[in-house]
Amino acid sequence: YQPGQVLVIRYEGPRGGPGMREMLGVTALIYGQGMGEKVALLTDGRFSGATRGMMIGYVSPEAAAGGPLALVRNGDRIRIDASSAMLTLMVPKAELARRKAKAPKRAPLTGVLEKYAALVGSAHLGAVTHSGAKRR
Repeated sequence: YQPGQVLVIRYEGPRGGPGMREMLGVTALIYGQGMGEKVALLTDGRFSGATRGMMIGYVSPEAAAGGPLALVRNGDRIRIDASSAMLTLMVPKAELARRKAKAPKRAPLTGVLEKYAALVGSAHLGAVTHSGAKRR
């Protein structure tokens, strides 16, 4: 990867993990390679308080819930406006619709992971498994 690029890690949100794995190992690798201030990391996973730099987590809606993060491809431009907390995938709507129609289906979950993924709400609502997570 090169300076100025946005690295994307998806399917790590509450439903996609299922659960929300800590991304500190990834950010430590990026900083260890001297790229911590030169790239951005975008994920629907979570970060601890030790994360620094342009590391954007908890993206909602997450990829597993049909969020645009699932549609990102190599070479796409992503505008990050930290001042207004906005991300913009710079891809025409028609192209995004085409990608969505051809998106591969995830292997089905089973057991308790299937139940958890079906119940859990979005990270921006607390990633809880009770009805309060789905009210908004």
